Amino acid sequence: MRKIIVSFLPLLVAAPLMGQTMVGVRAGLNRSTISAEGASNQDARMGMVVGVDAALPLAGAIELRVGGAYAQKGSGASEEGFGAFSLEMDYFQLSTLARIGTPRAGGLSVGVLLGPWAAFNLSCNASANLDFGELGSVSDSVSCGDDVKGMDFGIAAGAGAEVAVSEGLRLGLDVVYSMGLANLDDAPDSGKNRSLAIQAGVVIPFGG
Repeated sequence: MRKIIVSFLPLLVAAPLMGQTMVGVRAGLNRSTISAEGASNQDARMGMVVGVDAALPLAGAIELRVGGAYAQKGSGASEEGFGAFSLEMDYFQLSTLARIGTPRAGGLSVGVLLGPWAAFNLSCNASANLDFGELGSVSDSVSCGDDVKGMDFGIAAGAGAEVAVSEGLRLGLDVVYSMGLANLDDAPDSGKNRSLAIQAGVVIPFGG
């Protein structure tokens, strides 16, 4: 995966030489769960995602969107009469997504996104709130940064639309599903990250 990360650098350097580059600043909501055996009654974590990307033209309707984002992931579980548990993880995520879309000349452009991503864990926090009925409840929160892997990776797919509001400014809306391919820790049944992001932002053309 280090080779994938390093490959982002020459793409960013070459961006001005590849025609018109579309730079996007996006933010939105990230709904996350963890895919694991016996985790069907999860409470999804509703977090945020904020990022910047550059869409580099390749050929015809195909672009390569290279980006970095701060993404909140995790999950939780609750049971009446017992209590609740939550796992909150924050990541810095890099992605290289191919975008196949309609021309922007008409003002509105729609497209699909597909490609790999890699994420670096910034923090991990596990919280529990146990209910003992008449005896009261107990709450505790601990750091789990040393218990999860420092790096995650996977595949993302989604769709989006852009509309021009002026000659040099466009508004964008994307829906992207990210499927983690790595276990959260070394245990074979520790689960994998899953998230669905809805994000909006501005897209500015450069060069070309």
